[in-house]
Amino acid sequence: MQDLFTEDEQMLQESVRRFMRAEVEPLVPQMQAEGEPPRSLLKRMGDLGFLGTCFDGAYGGSGASLATQAIVSEETARVDAGFDLVLFADIMLFARAIAKHGTEAQKQKYLVPVLSGDRIGAMGITEPGGGSDALGIVTRGRQENGGWLVKGAKTFVTNAPTADFFLIIARTSDEESRIDGGTWFILDRGMEGLATGKPFNKMGMRSSPTGEIFLEDVRVGEEQVLGQVGRGFHMLMDSLDVERVMVGASTIGIAQACLDEAAAYAQERRVFGKAIREYQLIQEKIANMATGIEMSRTMLYRLLRAVERGEKVTREAAILKYYSSRMLTEVSAETVQIWGGAGQLEDNKTARLYRDGKHHEIGAGTNEIMKVLIAKETFKEMGYGRK
Repeated sequence: MQDLFTEDEQMLQESVRRFMRAEVEPLVPQMQAEGEPPRSLLKRMGDLGFLGTCFDGAYGGSGASLATQAIVSEETARVDAGFDLVLFADIMLFARAIAKHGTEAQKQKYLVPVLSGDRIGAMGITEPGGGSDALGIVTRGRQENGGWLVKGAKTFVTNAPTADFFLIIARTSDEESRIDGGTWFILDRGMEGLATGKPFNKMGMRSSPTGEIFLEDVRVGEEQVLGQVGRGFHMLMDSLDVERVMVGASTIGIAQACLDEAAAYAQERRVFGKAIREYQLIQEKIANMATGIEMSRTMLYRLLRAVERGEKVTREAAILKYYSSRMLTEVSAETVQIWGGAGQLEDNKTARLYRDGKHHEIGAGTNEIMKVLIAKETFKEMGYGRK
């Protein structure tokens, strides 16, 4: 399906794939054991231009298409989904928000070192009291002495234990509309009143450190407000479509790794005198896996082109996120099934793929929320709005 990419994008895909196999794959056992990637690996990717492919060249990016970032994500997730999650939070959440809404000074201070791989970013939205209701946060920011005091807590924050910079959303005024009155703050590790908890011991995505952020009257200057005061939730909602589309790159990458493992094992494993790939029930599994991956991949890159044209893809982004993540859990389960008893051994890649795959049915909006959104947007497109 090379018609999905331009010639430059094909060249990037080949380069990233070689890099992942040669320099990242050997580090996967270390990253899984230590719970985080080495800083030198992010620096190496920054030096090669793999972190900021779709960002402005003035800040260390390559100025290429949004699809290039998806290519990097897909190839990364194919090798280690946890590492891809680190990059997703670092680049697509933190860096992209700074690039889109930051001042020139903020871009120089925060965006440049993240795209170079010298620093790591994180974004805190979810709180201990709830996740899917992003507008129901209780973290508060109040103005005082020409600045702000931010108080509250965030949880399930990717990169929280290791990040240098944090984007935190807080409610800064009580508005009649819940979507009004939110503000983003850029915080630095080491600020008085800011602390992070120990990394969670997660079932999957073990190369990705996840944890809590505690904010006890953190004093923030006006220069650390991102975007317009009171418009934070609007900024968040505007970014969700792209975030959900980009999740598709990760689900496809993991699913492709599953297919790689399943097909190779089906070729080498022999039962009753022949390779199991010759049995129709195994062929059915492989066919279903390949179909789901290609359907998801085609939709992913079609939506990325639509986003670049400025089209609204709320419904389609939710469909891709829902379909591809559900596809992934099925594909990872079938991979274990094809491997049989060996598929349940932690020494085999199949176990890691199975554990990692479940994450994407929950992160970036649960599949239950996606189905609600798809239904609402479908009714809206058919003209059945609320009365």
